[in-house]
Amino acid sequence: MKKMQLLTILLLVGSATQAQVLSPEAYRTIRASASGQRALGDFWNLTQFSGFAPSAGADQIANYLLLETSRLGLANANIERFPSDGKTYVWAFRTEPYWEAHRAELWLEKPHRDLLASFSAHRVSLARLSRNANVSAALIDVVTGTREEEYAGRQVEGTVVLATGPLSQVLRKAVWEHKALGVVIFRETDAADYPDLVGFQEPKPWEGPHGEQTTFAFSLSNRVGESLRQRLADGEHLVVHADVEADIGRGEYPEVRAEIPGLDPRLPAVLVYAHTNDRNAGGGNNLTGVGCTLEVARVLNGLIQSQKLARPRRTIRFMWGPEHFGIISHFHAHPDDAQHILAMINVDMIGYDQQRTKAVAHLFRAPYSHPTFLDDVVQSFMEEMGTNNTISIRYADLLGSHPAEGFLDPTFDPLGSRTDYRYNIERFWGPSDHEDADEASIGIPAILLGDFPDVFLGTQQDTPQVADPTQMRRGAVIAAASAFAIASATAAELPAFVDNAVAKAKTRLAQSELRVRSMLRASGSAQSSYDALQFLHLDYAREAEALQSLSDLVGTNAGRGELAKVLATLREEEKIAEQRLPVSPRDIVASTNAGREVPERDMAIRGPVNFYRPEYGRWWLTDKSGDEGFDSKIPLARRGHYVMYEALNFVNGKRTVSEIRDLVSDEFEPIPVEEFSNYFGFLASVGVVKMKVEVHSR
Repeated sequence: MKKMQLLTILLLVGSATQAQVLSPEAYRTIRASASGQRALGDFWNLTQFSGFAPSAGADQIANYLLLETSRLGLANANIERFPSDGKTYVWAFRTEPYWEAHRAELWLEKPHRDLLASFSAHRVSLARLSRNANVSAALIDVVTGTREEEYAGRQVEGTVVLATGPLSQVLRKAVWEHKALGVVIFRETDAADYPDLVGFQEPKPWEGPHGEQTTFAFSLSNRVGESLRQRLADGEHLVVHADVEADIGRGEYPEVRAEIPGLDPRLPAVLVYAHTNDRNAGGGNNLTGVGCTLEVARVLNGLIQSQKLARPRRTIRFMWGPEHFGIISHFHAHPDDAQHILAMINVDMIGYDQQRTKAVAHLFRAPYSHPTFLDDVVQSFMEEMGTNNTISIRYADLLGSHPAEGFLDPTFDPLGSRTDYRYNIERFWGPSDHEDADEASIGIPAILLGDFPDVFLGTQQDTPQVADPTQMRRGAVIAAASAFAIASATAAELPAFVDNAVAKAKTRLAQSELRVRSMLRASGSAQSSYDALQFLHLDYAREAEALQSLSDLVGTNAGRGELAKVLATLREEEKIAEQRLPVSPRDIVASTNAGREVPERDMAIRGPVNFYRPEYGRWWLTDKSGDEGFDSKIPLARRGHYVMYEALNFVNGKRTVSEIRDLVSDEFEPIPVEEFSNYFGFLASVGVVKMKVEVHSR
């Protein structure tokens, strides 16, 4: 009897979440067909190549993907290549130089010979963009290597420096300013727990302010680095020998595309994306997403061809390219293609053993600037996976004759772990390719599926040995079910999508009202009260926009009446929520009249304009402003990159600076409008936006 009751619970609970946007039969078919072992097999195969584009290894990865997608029978499989030379800008992105290392060794030469690092043993030992070298020199300790006082009174020229600071800063100080021959960095992150990890190093920028070039840099573990530091402190004279052979110059970014054709090729496609960067100076987790998305393509195409799943209305497109540069290069070359993509599922690091790497699976929703149905669809499948794969005492039947592990309806791989699924649903964050697509000037709704943290990321242990077929299977199921549900949606499914979205919106709006009521009770200023009321209305408006976006999914005219009823109900609930506030809206003073100018985006510069990563915007901004320290004059920069990212995203040629301030403050924290005026003034000075007098408000 108990077994029958448990089975009933399984069926009821299992159909209570994902069945809203995909039939239980279709979901079970996808799940049964997905294999973590096959995804892991592709991951193993890909990590044999050193593929941080542009490089020979990146070309090998692209060729592997083209061969595999063609073998699977996907349509329109091809490779497109975009030029990259380390100097040319694509919008605000500076393309990277081709780099492929062939060999590298760092020897302790005196007082006795000892091999410190070998590229053939661990690629992570050699910093990316290191150049040819065959030199012997004294090793000196410059502590962090980032401060001028650490070099004072030292003979640095002609030596190799030992340091713990960020390579980019050490390279600038030691090599470009003080004429050292090269750099040896040792790792301090998690040194107590992981003293033998060797961390990936990469100089950014890779060219100095006067055209200075990289030399070479090696990476050591904390244990080895501290030993060398102690020997130097004890007065030993250490001589090292660096031998590096590497090619650097012009190259290309390869992008692989393939499709599962839909019934109506006129409809915008669903894009499944994964970046192909296996760090060719060490590290592989980037490629778990590629293994998982290949499995998504394999499963969906196989089931559709065998008629176990109906062919969807929309085409499902797969794209694989270098992180960030793939998306940017593609839409720079094909600016109108964004109109042909309905939504993007970005699959990043997704397949490592959660217990060994301390990883947690995350769904990062689209930013507030881009309300979309996509968030709640993918969330429904991630929550389904989480519910069924979380151990609970209620499912363990501890008092029965056959106690169980406590899973509801688990998804395991026969060769994978049998652990619960640690996951989290989060608001937008990065960095990964979804932020490039979500950028308003490109304008594709995009979410991220990715693991964070990963204690082995970018080290010599960032390999398939710590991958878990169970996690890879779970990730493939979530991505495949999400893509298929969106691609297949018709007007008949609209009620299910609406129910799913409304249920999740109510949870978020309840939290929003709780925040607003708390702000009003604690309010000590008119501005704080104004913010609270604004945030309530902005949150309702955002949920209404996300619901309205369902018309893009099922058709502009389909279900118009049903959506209208739901939106009307939402407006009534907004009024009721306002009436429940502890302060009358009539008593709340309007915001300041500051910030009434309207910024307008110059579409000659599209994509993110980052302050914090040189190749993704900072280098371009430095060139345009003529000031390396431009960000120190912009108070908004101290609040983090994604505050500025969203501020630019909200620019639509109609919103005032003050209105943008309200929207960004709702998403992050209340911020003075003057900081936004300063920020947009700077962007206007470098040509990203134009400022005009307010015409009309939002």
